[in-house]
Formats: sequence, C-alpha cells, structure tokens
Amino acid sequence: MPCETTRSKQNRGARQPHTRRLAGAVAVYLIFCGLSLLSQVAYPLLGLVVLMGIALPLAWGKATGNWAAMGFTRNKLGLALAWGIAAGVLTGLIGIAVVPQRTFPPQLGLQLAIGIPIWALIASPFQEFFFRGWLQSRFEAVLGPRWGLLLATACFTLWHYCAPFVGRTAVPLATPIGALSTFGAGLLYAHAFQRSGNILAPWLAHVISGIVFVLVGAMDFTQPVW
Repeated sequence: MPCETTRSKQNRGARQPHTRRLAGAVAVYLIFCGLSLLSQVAYPLLGLVVLMGIALPLAWGKATGNWAAMGFTRNKLGLALAWGIAAGVLTGLIGIAVVPQRTFPPQLGLQLAIGIPIWALIASPFQEFFFRGWLQSRFEAVLGPRWGLLLATACFTLWHYCAPFVGRTAVPLATPIGALSTFGAGLLYAHAFQRSGNILAPWLAHVISGIVFVLVGAMDFTQPVW
C-alpha cells in the first residue's frame, strides 16, 4: 500500500508540469483571442495582436534557447521549402474553390506590390509564429503529435471568428464551408510544420495562399481597411 501511494504521488508530480504548460498555452491563446475581439471595436488593437503573434515566440525562444522546438532552425531547409510550396498550392486551391467570385483585380501589379510584402512580413509570420511555432509545439509536447496538431488547428480556426476581418473577407467564414476550408488550410499548415520541423514551411505556405487570394480578387490592398 505505501508503494502504491508513492507511485500515485509520483504520477501526479509528473503530470503537473504538463498541466501547467497546457493551461498556460490556453491562457495565452485566450488573451490573443480577446485582443482580437477588442480590435473589432478598436481596429488599431490589431497591431497589438500582430506584435504579440511575432514577439511572443521570439521572446520565448530568446528566454529559453529552445528555438528548434518552435521550428526556428536552419535544418531541413530543402524539406521545408518543398512542404511550404506544396501546402501553399493546396491551400490556394482551397481558397479558389471557396471564394464565390473570382476575377483578376484592377491594378493587379499594385495589389501584388503591396500584398506580397504584407503577407510575407506581417500576415503570415504573426499567425504562423504563434499558432504553429509556439502554440502547436506546446500542445504537441503535452498531448502528442496528433492531438496537439488538431487542437492547435482548431484554435487557429476559431481565432478567425475573433479577428476584425470576419465578415469583411471574400472567404465566407460565416458558412459551414468557410469554417471547413479554414480548418483544412490550418491542417495543411500544421502538417507542413510537423513534417518539416521548420517554421519556414507554414510561413511560406501561408504567403503563397495569400498571394492566390490577391490574384483572384479576394483581397484588396488599395482600399481603406476600416
């Protein structure tokens, strides 16, 4: 009986760090979503969301030195490029299938000149650093690769309904097909990250899919945002 009691205490002690890690990740995610919801009323707060998405993983890597776990590594660059391109093409095709009206936008050259840097340097990094690099890696460490990937993807999908662009994008987020397509794109980004172990893969994939949205007229960077 004393042996069983000791073993139970050891098991509880082993679970506590995992529970704290999971609870901490969920708490940070809720803050991220809360700021996104507030940005629907005060749009400039979206800048704080973007800053959090980029700065938190970088600060975490600096503090812990555990860059590789979040995919910030030079290893497997070729594999990351391959997965990034493949996932980007597939998510782009999902976007083309879901967007109800597809046409080349006016001033396409200007749209791309503005849109590519925004997707490459802002829109993709703040989402991929946070959801794949930071959140998915933490969920996988606690729940394992499969459930960690699925939970992070579910969080990614739900966040889109907190962001200020819900209802203002050509992707019909408020429909079942919109939710499924967002979840499917998230799965591809997450899978590319998991298979390559490099944040470059989902980063590149998200950039490619964003460029596809510009090409089919689903995004307009020449009009006021709000």
